[in-house]
Amino acid sequence: MTFLAPFWLALAAAAAAGVVALHFITTARAPQAPLPTARFVPAGTASAAARSARPADLVLLALRVLAVLLLGAAFAKPEWRASGARLRRVVVADVSRGAGADVRDSVRLALRDGDALVLVDSAAREVAFDSSLREVTTRGARGALSAGFAAAMPVARRLARSADSVELVIVSPFTRDALDSATATFARAWPGRLRLVRTRAAESVSPSIVVEPSAGDDPLVAAAALLGANTPRAAREAPVRLLRATITARDSLAAREGAAVVLWPRTYAGAATARGVTDGRATVVALLGAMPLADGGTVIARWADGTPAATEQALAKGCVRSVGIGVPLAGDAALQSDFLALARTVLGPCLAQGAWPAAGDDLLNTLRRDGAAAPASALRAGDDASPIVPWLLLLALALLTAETWARRTREAAP
Repeated sequence: MTFLAPFWLALAAAAAAGVVALHFITTARAPQAPLPTARFVPAGTASAAARSARPADLVLLALRVLAVLLLGAAFAKPEWRASGARLRRVVVADVSRGAGADVRDSVRLALRDGDALVLVDSAAREVAFDSSLREVTTRGARGALSAGFAAAMPVARRLARSADSVELVIVSPFTRDALDSATATFARAWPGRLRLVRTRAAESVSPSIVVEPSAGDDPLVAAAALLGANTPRAAREAPVRLLRATITARDSLAAREGAAVVLWPRTYAGAATARGVTDGRATVVALLGAMPLADGGTVIARWADGTPAATEQALAKGCVRSVGIGVPLAGDAALQSDFLALARTVLGPCLAQGAWPAAGDDLLNTLRRDGAAAPASALRAGDDASPIVPWLLLLALALLTAETWARRTREAAP
């Protein structure tokens, strides 16, 4: 058994010592003696406090000391820990569209008996150990490593119940579309060693955005230009046609030939109000309009109430994307960093066409954490209540109840 907050044991021991010391101070009645006159003696019982060679009321003393020690043990958060368990690993494997075929081999090398495996694409889930390697297959969804970090933390807390320390291992090609502004924050929150295993990435693509029609006062024209300037070039470029009016036969043909045709109307009904929209990685809260979308397709962005804000439908080699986010023509909302992060998804290649280029080593260095693995105490502190604690508190309450009954019985005795 280990204690996550052992200082409470020291406080309980000091309190128990104080209780014992008080029991060496006894209060006794003075001996009776006849007086020639009692006129000037006040009414009452004469008593005096004196030190004793042995503690008084041993039953009360035992009940009080045990209750104090049990309360201290409960607040010290005791935990049963299996013997022999030293280091455990939580392996987060990226099986999104950016992962290559060697991801399973890398997971096999990192995973040991007793470890846990979390698979992540656009969402994260833990898989059973006995079927973990069979589950490691790449999928066509965009990656979201932040979701993998978030899912790994409760898994690590569970492993910490039977281990001294836990190491976090991320197996991923680390493509740029799998990273977002929260990824580095999650990495800094991990309280120990964080090992990165970089796998071979699948074929990467970068969007080549064309706005039709292009107007000088259109904020999305400037946003598309910024995205094009800040996106690293890949071996293959995917054409993206941003339509600000209606879709034409020429656009449908471009989608069939492999382009991502994004229908994002310039005008919208109603006034812009404060709204929130997210693609699962980036979240934008700004003055935006809302346009209804037809049913069907894969949802790639949602409003704060869960309704679709952007959907995608596959069409031959490409796709047609419908966007219901109304961007005001006035103001710089479309140039803010959060909006540009959202636009990387909405104006990116089709979901089935591959990931964006891999992130550079400088970016990965901000995620990597060297040193010792995370201690179990750092993972368990204040999160999960030990099943032993309620029993300790219940037993302490029973002893305090018995102490009250014993004290009243003693006081009632003649």
